Order: sequence, then C-alpha cells, then structure tokens
Amino acid sequence: MKPRLLKRDYNQELEEIAESKRFEKEAQNLLLSMLYKVEGAYDDYETVKREVPSKEKFLENILYIVKEYCKEIVIAKPNTELEKELSLSRCKILEEEPENNYNKEQKVIFFPNEKVVLYSIIKAGIENIKSNLSIEDKAMLTAIQIGKCIAYSEVIRDFNGFSWSIVSNEIESIECNLIYTDLIYLLGEEVVSNINSSNIEKIKNSIDEELYKEMQKIALKFYLEYDKKQKEILYSELEKDKIKFKNMEKQQEFIENISNNKKHKLKRIKEIDEMLNNSEMLRKEYIETNSKLSNEQKVFSISHYEEKIQKERKQLLQEIEECNKYQNPIEFVKIKNDLKNKIDYYKNLQDTDITNMQKEFLRCFSKKLETLSEKQEILSYIYKIRYLKFLDIGNNQKMKDVISFENVEKEAISKGIAKELITPISNNIDTDYNLLKSIFETKNISLDELLIGLKAKDGKLISEIYDGDILDSTNYIILPAGSNVQIRKTKKVKIFN
Repeated sequence: MKPRLLKRDYNQELEEIAESKRFEKEAQNLLLSMLYKVEGAYDDYETVKREVPSKEKFLENILYIVKEYCKEIVIAKPNTELEKELSLSRCKILEEEPENNYNKEQKVIFFPNEKVVLYSIIKAGIENIKSNLSIEDKAMLTAIQIGKCIAYSEVIRDFNGFSWSIVSNEIESIECNLIYTDLIYLLGEEVVSNINSSNIEKIKNSIDEELYKEMQKIALKFYLEYDKKQKEILYSELEKDKIKFKNMEKQQEFIENISNNKKHKLKRIKEIDEMLNNSEMLRKEYIETNSKLSNEQKVFSISHYEEKIQKERKQLLQEIEECNKYQNPIEFVKIKNDLKNKIDYYKNLQDTDITNMQKEFLRCFSKKLETLSEKQEILSYIYKIRYLKFLDIGNNQKMKDVISFENVEKEAISKGIAKELITPISNNIDTDYNLLKSIFETKNISLDELLIGLKAKDGKLISEIYDGDILDSTNYIILPAGSNVQIRKTKKVKIFN
C-alpha cells in the first residue's frame, strides 16, 4: 500500500515566513486572510478563466515573493497622509537599493484589504524594466506586468468561493487587463508571465503584425499617462523632431546648413589629428583649454585631454555620417518621412480606439479553433469565449456589447458537435446554435454540468438551459423547414458529453 502524501499547509508556511520577518500582527493577519481567500476561490477562478497557473504554483509564488521580495510591510491606516498618498495607486513598492541585483527585498505599502494585499504582493515580485529599452518596449512590458497583477488579484476580486461577479470599478487599468488577457489566450499564461526586459521582442515575433500594432498603441497611450517622466522626455524629443521636420521642408536651405556644419566638423577633425601627431601642439592646446575652465572643470592631465579629444573625434565622425545621410537625396526623403510618421503617430495616439485592438484579437483568436482537436481543448475554448464576452472594455461596456461573437460561437459549437463534445439537438447547425447560444452568457461557474430541455409553444421551439434543477436561460426559435429535432422534448439532457 502506497503511503498517503501529506497535504502542504501553505497558511502555516506563510505564517512562519511572516513571523521570521517580524511583520506587524495586523500585516500577518491580512496576509493569511488573503491566502485563505485565494485557496477557497482558486478552483472557480481556474474553471472560468482556464489560462491560469496551477493552484499549487500560484500559492508557491505568493510565498516565494513574500520571502524573497518583501522586507517590510506597512499598512496605510485610514485618515493618514499615507492613505492620501496611496489614494490613486492603492499600493507602493519602495526599493532601498534599486540598482543592487543581489538585494531585491522591498518595503511594500498597501491598504488593509485582501484584494489590494494580493495585488501588492504580485507587484512586489515583478522585475524592474531596463532603462535601455525603447519607449515602445517599456510601454508593452509595463502593460503586461500590470495586467498580470490585475489578473492574479482577480482570484479574490471576482470570486468568493460560491459565485463569479466581475467588479469592474476595481480593475486598475482596462487597457493592461485586455492586453494581458489577449496575450495569454493567444500564447499561453506561462509564456506571457515569463516575458521580461531581455525577451520582450518575443511578443512582437509571436503574434499577428496588425494586432501587435494595435496593442502597442494602446500600451503607449496608457504608459504615457502612467509614467509622467517618460512622457516629458518623449514630448521634448517630439518638439525637436517637429523643428527638424519644419527645417527640412526648406530643403535647399537645410542642405546648405548641413554642408557648412559638415565642413566645420571636418576642420575640427583635421585639427585633432594634427594635435595627436604633434605632442607640442597637444600640450599647448591642453594648457590653453584648461586656462578657460573653472577648477571643477579642468582636465587632470595631458593624457586625459588626449582621451577627451579622441572621444570628440569619434563623435564628430558619427555626426559627419549623419550629415552624409541628409546629403543623400534618397536618405533625406526617408528621414523626412520617418519624422512625419513619428509626429503623426503620437499626434493621433490619443484617438486610438481600444475596440480596434479587440477586433484584431478576436480575428486571431478565432483562428486558434482550427488547431484544436481534443474534447478538453474545445471545451476550454468555449469557456474562454464566455470569459472574453464579459471583459470590461471601458465606458461601462463589455466586449460582447461592441463586438459580435456569433461566428466564433457558432464555429465552436459546430466543432464541439463534430467531436462529440456537445449533444446535437437537430440536423441544422444554425438551429443548434440558436438553442445553445445562451451558454456563452451564463454566469454559472461550470458549463460542464449544464442541462438542456426542449419545449414547443405557439409554433416556436424553446430550449431551457438548467444548472441542475435551476433554470438558467431560455432560447426561442422558429424551427426551419427540413430540421429534425434529435432529443426528446420531455427530458433534460447534458449539453456536454
């Protein structure tokens, strides 16, 4: 007889971690209460959303972050300055040594609320974004990271162990939530959760080009409001680009200025070369230059000055190369067009419609059905359609309110019937779809146990969808000519086999 494996006690492990870090008792209680709610709601969350980590992996991740990334936990008490400071962000992560890769522990500050606690813990475990990334990549990675925090906190935000109720006003960013959900449904949760500064290009290379363009615009639009410093830098650069473009409009004058500028640079390179080949001239230039500088700015030695002008020479050569591009008619036109496109892109960014991104996503998501062959894969796909329809898209609207899902729903039901996952009702797919389509609207946690019963009244065929003995929804159709109903009207049968 095999020995029975002991169930892992995550609550006890978390309590031991919190005590070892000497968190305040209130913080410990909040952490434990949060974990208890996660454990109670996770199965429903996994059933509804499908593309999530395993429960064990999720809980292990929480424990790991608290142990490795949380040095101190501070609770923002009501009616305090700290509460005012967090009124918009809900939580704050403070790094004592942000550049030290060996010390990742942080001070985590949040409101006394289990949903915010979970969000804050997940956020504390996110890696910093490298400063050398382009603003476009920073925007996309930020959207993915925040989207992950939103998605993970959903476990106790929208699920209570009994029901599924979407709390839209507690979703910190509609844009980030949509981007993250779209990506996990196309690429898988594990792939998206492992995206970081080193492999962000993987997203661009893995999804449809048109969808990526729409995602990037939505991510940028969000990011420029999220990071005000980056917004200032970008718009400062754009002002310079606008001036350059305006100057390039007067092509002849612009090229003349470039030519004169290039001559001055070439002259300076010649002077530097002469100095580098003549030590006496170098020394004289060094003394003369130093005499014009303040004590703080003076060059330490001739050798340092030589290094300085070597760098200057290298920079001048790069600038001359740029001048050559402007003097090339083909390159001139390309640079001018690129500038105009960049200026227009950011000018029109605020008008970007998130609905366009979701339409592109649904087009790509629909294609995934073609690759599915197993019953469980098709069932999960049907669950995902249902989940997507209820995604908040802004302006108090769900995705189903602005985008039609009829084609993808009909295809999913048709494939489900073909693979003997779904009980066929008639010999007509349109009939079956119209009688079953309310399964994509139910807020019941599990679709697997739904039953269907048929009735006829006033020349209409009526399908009643049940969750056990409870009537969930009703569909009415006029049976098309030539259709044959294949299930008995007096008996409820399971929809999914």
